[in-house]
Amino acid sequence: MQSTRTRSVEDCHVLIVDDQISSRLILESLLDDMVTCTLVSTAHEAIEWSRANKPDLILMDVVMPDMDGHHACKILSENVETANIPVIFVTASATDIEQEKCREAGGVDFVEKPVNPTTLRNRVKSHLNHKLKTDLLEKLIYLDRLTGAYNRHYLEEVIPSVIRDAERNQRDLSFVLFDIDHFKQFNDLYGHLEGDSCLWTICKETMQSLLRPLDVLVRVGGEEFLAILPETDEKGAFSVANRLIATIESLGLKHEHSPTNVVTVSAGVSSYQQADDGMSEHGILRADKALYEAKARGRNNAVLYNANME
Repeated sequence: MQSTRTRSVEDCHVLIVDDQISSRLILESLLDDMVTCTLVSTAHEAIEWSRANKPDLILMDVVMPDMDGHHACKILSENVETANIPVIFVTASATDIEQEKCREAGGVDFVEKPVNPTTLRNRVKSHLNHKLKTDLLEKLIYLDRLTGAYNRHYLEEVIPSVIRDAERNQRDLSFVLFDIDHFKQFNDLYGHLEGDSCLWTICKETMQSLLRPLDVLVRVGGEEFLAILPETDEKGAFSVANRLIATIESLGLKHEHSPTNVVTVSAGVSSYQQADDGMSEHGILRADKALYEAKARGRNNAVLYNANME
C-alpha cells in the first residue's frame, strides 16, 4: 500500500546520469553518505530506469552522445509517471542561454562543472526536502485514510494524464475492477471494525499482488476497488485478476455467510481502446459490466469483457 510515513533525505534515491564514468563516480562520492545513488551512462537508460523505479531526484548531464540532457528531461516531464521527478542539470556552461535552456526543458536547477561539493550537496538537499513535502501533501490529498489505496480524487485528477501517456506512446492500458463478495453480510455478522480490518488486509495483499511500481490501486466505493495497469494488455490484466482472486482466497479470512466460508473477491477486466477518445469512463464501464457477469457466474472469479455484455 501507499504510505504516509514521514520520509527523510536519507531515505531518498538519486539517479546520476553522465556518459563519463569519472563524472558519475565523483558525483556519487559527494552524495553517497547522504542518499542512495544509482548511476547510468545514457539518457535512454535514465528514462527507462526512472519510469520503472521513480527516483526522488535526477542529476542530469547536458552533453551526451545518444540524446542530450535537455531532450531527456522533456521526455520525462511529459510522462505522467516521471513528470514530478525534479531534474538538476550538471553543465559545463553557466551562461544565461544555457540556464534558460535548462529551465525550458523542465529542470528545477543546474550545477556548474567542475562541481563545487558544498554547492552540490546543498542544492540536492534543498530540492529533496521540497520533493518530500510535496509528496506528503499529495498523499494526504489522494490517499484513502482507511486502506492506504488511492481515492476517487486521485482517479479524477490523474487518470486523464495516464490515458494521454498511453495514447501518445501507443502503450496498452488495462483495468481490473473488483469488489469483496458478500461484504454487507460480513459487516452485519462481524461488525464494522472487522469490516475495516478486512478492507485494509485486502488492499495490502492486492498491492503486493500487483508487483510493479507502475500499477495503481484506487478505492472507488465502499468495498469496490480499481486496479489501473499501464503497459498491460487484456491477457496480462486477466492474469493479474486471477492471481489477485487466488491470493485473497488463500488468506483464509473467515466469512461464514460466504459459500466458501472465507472472504473472496470477484473481478471484471477490460482495456482502454483508442475509440474511447480519452474517456476513462468507457474502459471502467466495460470492466463494471464484466464484474457484473463475474457475480452472475457465482462470484470468486474473473471475467474478461466482450461485446456480448453490452
